[in-house]
Amino acid sequence: MHELLLHGSIPTSRHRQVLSILAGIAAMQPQPFHERHLIYKPTRPVSRTATQVGGTQAVQSKQNTPMQAMQGAMQGDLFYLHLVEDLTGKTDGEVDGTRAERGVGDGERMAGIDEGGGSNEQPPTSTKYTLQFRDIPEAGPRRPVTSRLITDIPITAGDAAAFMSAFEYTLVPSFLPPPSPPNPLRLNNNNKKTSHTTTHHLHGHRLTYSATSILLFQAPSPSPSHQQKQQQLSILQLSIRVPDASKPLLMDRAVKELIALKEMLRGVVEVDVVERGCLDMRVR
Repeated sequence: MHELLLHGSIPTSRHRQVLSILAGIAAMQPQPFHERHLIYKPTRPVSRTATQVGGTQAVQSKQNTPMQAMQGAMQGDLFYLHLVEDLTGKTDGEVDGTRAERGVGDGERMAGIDEGGGSNEQPPTSTKYTLQFRDIPEAGPRRPVTSRLITDIPITAGDAAAFMSAFEYTLVPSFLPPPSPPNPLRLNNNNKKTSHTTTHHLHGHRLTYSATSILLFQAPSPSPSHQQKQQQLSILQLSIRVPDASKPLLMDRAVKELIALKEMLRGVVEVDVVERGCLDMRVR
């Protein structure tokens, strides 16, 4: 799966105004969302294969399971992975009391995904966690949108922490310092990573315009209380997912839709391609 992206940032004081404009464009009521992202790092190096930087963009995985497909997409590189918990609708007390805050799991067997990555039982109606892999964006000439390979794997039952441990990943400090203009998505400062916390929260609203997913969220923070104290920037993300990047017609159609929405937002909020390094989740 490929994802095409555009990003922009606004002062949090304009969040409500911009959200109202987006609701008018999308002709729908914004849907609130709240996610907690736990950052995981591989515990041991893997054998690296010869590949160009960003080369995973061309991979069309033919593996039998989502986990095998994700490992194939990495092509020997080491990546941070996000284990995402949907906290939408939960109160602060419920958020603080979830198992993720105590290490995600409580010793249950990983029932949703077996050791090979395949499903070993019928999934329940709701997803507890989602494992996210994000490749480094494509290299090459400047493009009108960001393009990268992504994989989302639902973890529907069992102990997510134990599963990550079995997958040889460990929970580590994240590298998302409090953002400041003009690069709200930058992951490093002077090429030096800055450690803050093992988790960060995304809290905002989502809308849909045609095939485009629109997210307007407050800049990442370690906790909801920290977020309330430092509401400085909101980030706007426009994205379209393309199941097969080898089909130029699908890619061109998605690019044109994103550019058309960008033009509609001109004068309201400027969205553009961010630096590749801002979205680089490889382990250094």
